[in-house]
Amino acid sequence: MVREEQVMFFIFTLCWKRITLSFINYQNMHQEIREVHPAAAYERIQRGALLLDIRESEEIEMFAFDVEEQIFIPQSEFAFRFREIPPDREVIVGCHSGNRSRDTILFLIKEKYDNVYNLNGGIEEWLKLDLPVKWDNYKAESTIRVHKI
Repeated sequence: MVREEQVMFFIFTLCWKRITLSFINYQNMHQEIREVHPAAAYERIQRGALLLDIRESEEIEMFAFDVEEQIFIPQSEFAFRFREIPPDREVIVGCHSGNRSRDTILFLIKEKYDNVYNLNGGIEEWLKLDLPVKWDNYKAESTIRVHKI
């Protein structure tokens, strides 16, 4: 009986350590997320950063960011399509409010993308600042220009 209790305690301890380490790793990754204010993001995009819109097609059809260089990868397809994102570019990830984009950034950090930023407040905050958008039945298309140095 004592032996069973010792084994159970050992298993519990191992599981607890694993859960704790996972939580600590998640917290550390969360601290790595860099936020960018929409006005600063717009300036960065004008200077060559790429906007990654991860909203679903239905959301984009209502209104979309109106910037030259952007890529649309709905979050529902992201795990299969994220390699379309150029790893050498500065990428600003946007969604509706800035929450889904944080999860996407955690995924990208795990996949060794290191120049990624969360659009703070998403397109909601973008709209409040009167930054350019396209309205009504906008078709989601990616427009990436290749910059040669």
